[in-house]
Amino acid sequence: MPILARAVDAARFGADIVRAAALGVRENLRRPDHAAADGVLDVHLLVEADPAHGLSPAARYRALQYVPLLEREGLRCHVHPSRPGKYFTAAADWQQLYARWPRLAMLRAHTGLWQQRRNRRRDFRTLAGRGVVFLQRDLQALPGSLLERELPLYNRHIVFDFDDAIFVRPPWTPGGATIDRELHDKIAGICALSTSVIAANEHLAAFARRFTADVHVVPTTLCTDEFRPPATPPPNPRPVVGWVGTSGNLHYLRRIAPALQQLAARCDFVLRVVCNRVPPAQLAGLPEHLEFVEWRADGEVERIQQFDVGIMPLDDDAWAAGKAAFKLVQYMACGVPFVAAPVGANPATGGAAGECGLYAADDAAWVDHLAALLQDPDRRRQLGRNGRARAVAQFDRRQHAPTIARILRDAAQR
Repeated sequence: MPILARAVDAARFGADIVRAAALGVRENLRRPDHAAADGVLDVHLLVEADPAHGLSPAARYRALQYVPLLEREGLRCHVHPSRPGKYFTAAADWQQLYARWPRLAMLRAHTGLWQQRRNRRRDFRTLAGRGVVFLQRDLQALPGSLLERELPLYNRHIVFDFDDAIFVRPPWTPGGATIDRELHDKIAGICALSTSVIAANEHLAAFARRFTADVHVVPTTLCTDEFRPPATPPPNPRPVVGWVGTSGNLHYLRRIAPALQQLAARCDFVLRVVCNRVPPAQLAGLPEHLEFVEWRADGEVERIQQFDVGIMPLDDDAWAAGKAAFKLVQYMACGVPFVAAPVGANPATGGAAGECGLYAADDAAWVDHLAALLQDPDRRRQLGRNGRARAVAQFDRRQHAPTIARILRDAAQR
């Protein structure tokens, strides 16, 4: 086996040398960038998933929702989704396959990653020398992947956008110093090769500024015409404490399970979790009165509108420090008061304590703040009105689309 392993490593190294030589020759022979015949700037959006089969929240809210607004600004957008989707191993069918036949599932995963690389290189050829590239996060969910470093050989006008601390390892995932270093170096390298970087908050921007000078902060936004308070208050027979998010963030909800159990002994409420489908074990420890609602794009707004209080728990760690607080934006836009951890961008997004919601730094505060809101409908309504006004004033996508258009135009000239 050691001999076979060394042979495989040698073959991979040789393939890397051949590819590097080929890309070097291509760079020397590359034609200069050229503008479209009609003078319209082409924007190539490299996003994480296929719009026809569901998108990651980051792809939807950091890139795809801006397409019609950018086109109104006079840009021509071309969407290039990852194929298969970047996080295909998180899908229920792959998870089920892994639980039953792990080796077969891993073979499928390796095949999927190879398909991603092959299809991205086809995308690179499509956008070669044409317009500007909007790179939404990194291209593959692999710490050591260097696929992005090939992109400037095809198009050097790159705007890199990221909305999480993807340069650190989430604390609940396995790994060690090698993976931590690979993640850091990977994202640092992308920032360095990019013409401009757009970060969702100041914490992420501070990281990017260590490697490039042209960094902009654009929060994660939404359409406040779609995300809006309901016409009438939700007719909940029992107050609803709601959490909405992806399964990867259920870790944070489970962390406050003891506080929610204490709250259940003190107040009558229902905990409603809106999320992609997960095994029941991922909801273990949460209160007995739990309603799980599978997330769907249709009806997303209506589900949030039915919350009486929205929650956003976080740990105080390096990963959470980069969170963009988008849950709070969704809650506020729908007129829902919140209780959140005072971590990351939460305080800057949600405003001062008592303005649009409350902040809980420990279990006792979670219990007290949630109990106070559950027992005071008038205060919930007032905080909800304040939150709605704040969302409209600061987090509507139409306010930020011209900024993104300007960044793209500037990058195309450099």
